[in-house]
Amino acid sequence: MNRDNSFPQLHMRNCQNLRLYQFVQMMSVDYDDKTVVGLTKDFCLDLTNEEDLRIGMKFLYLHGYYNELEILINKNKKSTHSLNRVWAAIFKLSLKRINREVPHYELLNQLNEIKSEDNDTICLILINKINVLFNIFAYGDSRDDIDHLQCRIYDVKDPLLNELYQYCLESLLFVFYWKRNELILARKYGFRTLNKTFNKAMKAHIHFNLSLTYIYEDYESSMYHLREARQLAIGHKEDWLLKMIDHQAYPFICAQFNRTEGVVAKDASEQAHLEIVRGNLENAQKILAGITEVTPYTKYYLGRAHQDRKYLNESYNDFIEKQSDHFFARLPLLAMKDL
Repeated sequence: MNRDNSFPQLHMRNCQNLRLYQFVQMMSVDYDDKTVVGLTKDFCLDLTNEEDLRIGMKFLYLHGYYNELEILINKNKKSTHSLNRVWAAIFKLSLKRINREVPHYELLNQLNEIKSEDNDTICLILINKINVLFNIFAYGDSRDDIDHLQCRIYDVKDPLLNELYQYCLESLLFVFYWKRNELILARKYGFRTLNKTFNKAMKAHIHFNLSLTYIYEDYESSMYHLREARQLAIGHKEDWLLKMIDHQAYPFICAQFNRTEGVVAKDASEQAHLEIVRGNLENAQKILAGITEVTPYTKYYLGRAHQDRKYLNESYNDFIEKQSDHFFARLPLLAMKDL
């Protein structure tokens, strides 16, 4: 195992009998947060305590140490404790979700099949369920689970796990309040999670979402966060996010603020969006006619391209009724005011 050269081996041996949370507390006295995270990653791989073997998976997952997480998943799968095997199965699902290996509805079904009376495990299941619900735009369906999670976290006894769960809750509340169009609260949680994580992939996604929270207010703030997200996505090889930024978010934001000079888009919807803003409504109509997948966004573009309130009303209703997305529902609502 490769250890951090700045950390004496003797010191590490002296820590072998510590619980995971005790190790983090001890390291935090002498080292900065980034160093503590790296040292804890190594410490996790030598864990023997059954509870810490579970908590270690959460630590590694949140900090983006997925290779090390696979090692710990395998250790937990071999545990004689059924709870550890359950956690290993949950984290295997977590990896499948972020790697897009399994349809979201299948993940949701598998998570719903996991039954437990253990409070920490229930929290873990809830966090995963809410993430999947967000992935399928079922923001309204997440409310009860978020309330349940908030109540459950109070009873998480291990201080490190409690802290990790609190971080998860805050990142979920960022999206939850954003979709409810409560932007002061959303950004509070967004910036809080951004400042707490050293996981560059997570930072990229937080910046990406923060950029979208400014689409009705401030072009410069929106573009600042989008540039940060893009730089992190390139450095961390987040190809899916990079495509979202370049082909959808960037042209969308430019069109939203009527700054379309020299802007091109590969995504058909955003091509139409740019044409609408430039006043080329017939071109936009032709582009949209070739799109087969109709979403609340395409209905919004259809409404603007055809100057038709029917499409805009349908877009608004879809955003509200199907997704509980009050933030993006403002798009057709504002467009109807201009007709």
